[in-house]
Amino acid sequence: MKRSIFVIVVLMLVLASIASVVSAQEEVVLKVWDNYFRQANDQIIKDAMEKFKQKHPNVSFQRVARPLDDLKMQIMAALPKGQGPDIMTVNNAETMMGPLVRGGHLLALDKYAEEYNWEDKILSPAVMNRARYSEDGTVLGKGNLYAVPFMGELVGVYYNKEIFEELDLNIPQSLEEFEEVLKTLKDAGYIPITYGGLDDWQFFHLYGEVLGSVLAHDMGADNAQEYLDDIVLRWDEDRSFVNKSTQESASILQEWVENDYFVDGFSGLNGDDALPIFTAGKAAIFIQGSWYSGDITVSDIEAGFFPFPPYKKDGKLPPQVGGMLVPYGISAYTEHPDLAAEFIDIVISSESTNEHLIDNNSLPASVPVDTSELERGTLKYDIYTTWNEVNDSGRLGHYLDWISSSMWDTMGEAGQNLMNLDISPVDFVEKIETDFRQWQDEKPKAD
Repeated sequence: MKRSIFVIVVLMLVLASIASVVSAQEEVVLKVWDNYFRQANDQIIKDAMEKFKQKHPNVSFQRVARPLDDLKMQIMAALPKGQGPDIMTVNNAETMMGPLVRGGHLLALDKYAEEYNWEDKILSPAVMNRARYSEDGTVLGKGNLYAVPFMGELVGVYYNKEIFEELDLNIPQSLEEFEEVLKTLKDAGYIPITYGGLDDWQFFHLYGEVLGSVLAHDMGADNAQEYLDDIVLRWDEDRSFVNKSTQESASILQEWVENDYFVDGFSGLNGDDALPIFTAGKAAIFIQGSWYSGDITVSDIEAGFFPFPPYKKDGKLPPQVGGMLVPYGISAYTEHPDLAAEFIDIVISSESTNEHLIDNNSLPASVPVDTSELERGTLKYDIYTTWNEVNDSGRLGHYLDWISSSMWDTMGEAGQNLMNLDISPVDFVEKIETDFRQWQDEKPKAD
């Protein structure tokens, strides 16, 4: 009798233990908040969730996907209270990442980067450093890794192949050749460059491309990248924006304006206005980002893409403006950090993610991109070979509004004034420098 009671008790304990494990497994919920709501990126996340659940059927997801401006307010309000998602998109620099790191609200991901070999599998250090902060959250661009992207971004030169062939134009190998192309296009009655001057970011990209070329000529390509990193990422007070290169780059743009190389009325156009001028075959060149490639591919023109050329022929590839899609980070308060990191790894490195990105002409974070099965001479091939080249060189320039928390407004206004010929290149550079010096007093500092 005692033996029977003992056996029953043991069985009850075992069953209770199993029930407890099952119950615990059933209660695992990962909350994901991101801004990948557009169809192509949304499908990437949905596919990653399905793949994850095949391996972890006990895990479910609660996902919120909405525009970044809305999401930012929710995240910045929730995380400091120890609430909110386990996984979220974290905009780089001081808009989100810096304050969250200083508050201790984000988990450092270096442990997982090593475990999943992210350093070798995705992007180059030139890109990954944009998601790093010092442990005290005062220096961007070095220290701990706090977020990881699944997609990159690159600015370059779209060109109309039919117009180039008609005028017997080759892809320019230097800034001088580029300007010769612009003159030939203008003389032939084509709009050389379409440009939306109402959008501040269109100026940031345009000026940034020219600046990278001039800097690389004046100080060497790798030193130019280091200079940009110091100014934009590290906010190095020993650096200055006042120099020959920054002024010459501004002068070049004003010369292009004076030579009528831009579409008429560009100061009243935005990016969405500028694109159709290119896709309609009216303008031969569009200097903008990889995110436009999908729209250009489905247009009626045959387009190509090349990096902005070096200042002199046979020079090294200069820094090309670019970066990363708003990356995924993990809350410091999550109860499931290992599961969260495993999910992010699936998002950023799975074959299905790369297939979706390539199908949509987007840039995978996983590099180099395999171009062996892509048709040579296509826009897709051009963009991916350029992306591989830039990552291999380690020279990826920056979105210049990151220079300070107020630089978007400062450079946006100064850039419009420059392009409208209302201020001189010297005045333009001084305005940027004044903002940068003010930021030295305001930027985050260690306690």
